Amino acid sequence: MKMHTSRLVVASLLIVAACMSKKDATTSTDTAAALAAPKAMVSDEGAVRRAIDSANAEFLAALGRHDTSAAVANYAPDAVVMFPNEGAWRGADAVRKGFAGFLSQVAVKDGHATTDDLMVSGDLALETGHYEWTLVPKGGKAFTDKGKYLTAWKRQPNGTRKIVRDINNSDLPAKM
Repeated sequence: MKMHTSRLVVASLLIVAACMSKKDATTSTDTAAALAAPKAMVSDEGAVRRAIDSANAEFLAALGRHDTSAAVANYAPDAVVMFPNEGAWRGADAVRKGFAGFLSQVAVKDGHATTDDLMVSGDLALETGHYEWTLVPKGGKAFTDKGKYLTAWKRQPNGTRKIVRDINNSDLPAKM
């Protein structure tokens, strides 16, 4: 299985490299060199993971306070969020509006997110994880939701990482 995954990664990198313009040729060479370097030289995965864990805790705390501004602070201006049962939220305004709409319908209690895997390559970090939170719909009964997520973080010019792609979905059966 690992051999198959390695081949997919190499094939994906070759396709991306082939699609790059001439202007990006030096970047491609630099990226290839960084990918060939020992893991510790590429980036400090531990530091990236600690930053992401902290950002996730802040995000869930903000949702618990109904603080839309703080909840969306970790999203890049060009972020795309794919929330369950919604069209994709594209860009800062749509992300803010989407989370404001979500928080106008439910209260979030006892939210927890756990990073299961983190892949870091240069400016990008791909996080997979699982979450659990209690949702209290307005005028409804509280229920616990468990699910999984996939989040892509990109290093910004100031060195911080912001979410550029985010998708999550519940493990609960669909209501019919």
